[in-house]
Amino acid sequence: MVSTRLSTVSANGRTITAEVQPSVAAANDVTANILEIEFTASRFALDGSAQDRADNKTADVATRRALSTLTSASSGDVATNSASKTATNDYDQWYTTVIAPLLDAKTLTDRRSARDIQTTPASIALTDTLRSDLTRLQSNLYTWRDAETASTRTSLEILRIALITSLIIIVLLVFVLWLGLRRWVTQPLIDIAADLREVTHGELKHRIQSTGPAEIAQTAQDAEAMRQRLVNEIDEAVAAREALDQRGPVVAALRRELQSRVNASTLTIPGLETAGLLLPAEGVLAGDWFSTLVLADGRLAVVMVDVSGHGPLAGLIALKLKYAMTACLEAGGSPRAVLEAGAHVLSGESERFATAVVITMTGSGEVAWANAGHVEPLIIDRHTVTQRLTKTGPILSALGGQWSMDKTRLPSDSLLLITSDGLSESRDIDNVELSDAWSDETFAELTANKDSVRGSIESLAAAARERAGRWRIDDLTIVGIRRS
Repeated sequence: MVSTRLSTVSANGRTITAEVQPSVAAANDVTANILEIEFTASRFALDGSAQDRADNKTADVATRRALSTLTSASSGDVATNSASKTATNDYDQWYTTVIAPLLDAKTLTDRRSARDIQTTPASIALTDTLRSDLTRLQSNLYTWRDAETASTRTSLEILRIALITSLIIIVLLVFVLWLGLRRWVTQPLIDIAADLREVTHGELKHRIQSTGPAEIAQTAQDAEAMRQRLVNEIDEAVAAREALDQRGPVVAALRRELQSRVNASTLTIPGLETAGLLLPAEGVLAGDWFSTLVLADGRLAVVMVDVSGHGPLAGLIALKLKYAMTACLEAGGSPRAVLEAGAHVLSGESERFATAVVITMTGSGEVAWANAGHVEPLIIDRHTVTQRLTKTGPILSALGGQWSMDKTRLPSDSLLLITSDGLSESRDIDNVELSDAWSDETFAELTANKDSVRGSIESLAAAARERAGRWRIDDLTIVGIRRS
């Protein structure tokens, strides 16, 4: 049984490495290159740049290559392979009908005419069909990956039970021998039993010593040989599981770029203490992220963004927002300018939106902020919430908008608490949201009288988790800033 299950784990690992992982990588390449095709085509329509045309052609070649790779790699899964072939056909029709006429245009008038073609119902239908194909393809890939992972976990669990059963049989065998042998061999058997108990209690590295008459010594040697075989098989099983974990889909790399570890590190400046906490949702790639920066003039800046939806497309949009918004801050942009930079990223994304809040602070407590539909940050003293950093404009979306910037002051020994909707919208077993259940005094009680800002936000997260009926169904992000 042990050998059979080890073979199953090994086979599943090869499937994930040789088929699932390359398929996921190719699917992500397809998504990224299609975004590049739409972007360069839009720019070409405006200025007719030869470089944009060349970049578009390069992205088209890369997309077709990735689709070919995906079709080949996914041959082991019927649903994914069928979705890949459908996406290949629909992409070819979409590119030929919607994109190619624009790139072939020679004059501004021709480009305008080609641009008009892109807005016809037929072109829009082709675009929607392609996006639907990509969504279905991603769903099939995740289903395939999850099935292979579940099979491996089942095999590992059966292997664990088999190993435990083997150890129990060893103990029973030794006990029967102890009852049946003559008294003069009792002590050697006691010694062997003691060694075996060490092994069954989890000390698998404990050596079983050979003592007493030849027959008993031989028994001890056999038990030691079996222990060594079991240890070797356990090591092989652990190695197979770790290899499987280390060969997860490349989507994990995108998640690492957006989301740091749970106790996320933060920057600070004299006069302020900061801490961050990020608890990713289970089994999804979301677009939540935050960053802390120390600006050239010595101020501290904090950005928190929540992109709608999940999956690679949401992750790509979140990554674009992160680069654009942090670059604007580092270049000296105001909180309002940072939101405008984020809105520019979403100007061509009709199906995506994001909430965001940008805050800058000095060590003396001067606060400036702009809030694009995000959960309102709280200023909390030892007793209650004293102020909310209210919304100053609409959410970030393709519709655009205008944002204002407000200012306030963070009093000494007060905490500025910035959270995502993963906290405020968490629900208890009665389906009551946290924002409706907790009063201002509750927030103050949970965050006050802690030795550090980290202690305050961890206390808040622990209390939210305790009341939640389901936990980690959405990313939970918390940043705290206390003025000394």
